[in-house]
Amino acid sequence: MKKYIVDANVLFSALIGGKEIYIKLFENYKLFAPDFILLEIDKYKSVILKKSKLPKQEFQDFIQRLFQQITVIPALYITDENKEKAKELCEDIDIKDTAYIALSIEMDIPLITRDKKLYNRLIYKQFANIILLEELLHDE
Repeated sequence: MKKYIVDANVLFSALIGGKEIYIKLFENYKLFAPDFILLEIDKYKSVILKKSKLPKQEFQDFIQRLFQQITVIPALYITDENKEKAKELCEDIDIKDTAYIALSIEMDIPLITRDKKLYNRLIYKQFANIILLEELLHDE
């Protein structure tokens, strides 16, 4: 089973869209996320709830199904060296992406994102351990 790191924008899209394609996608891969993702979800939960197309109970059920497919990894797991590498890669893009890139480096598995700016800038910096969600869905 292929493994990927998933970032917050992918998870936000899944939660807002509430589409079964995300469950299928998440069931077909082993997904990981840094514990920072929980802070981001908590910070934007009211926006996510407001934009979600699902009734409240269906939304709760969807969240439970989605999170059964994601292993959240604590920051302690990531070495200081890999955190520093990730920080250097992200500092002129978006520092909030550091945790995702650090986990990708640490586990040596690709990050799935919908953030085209992040993707393009990291590819430009020769960080190739990243894939756009659209590419992954296209391959499905």
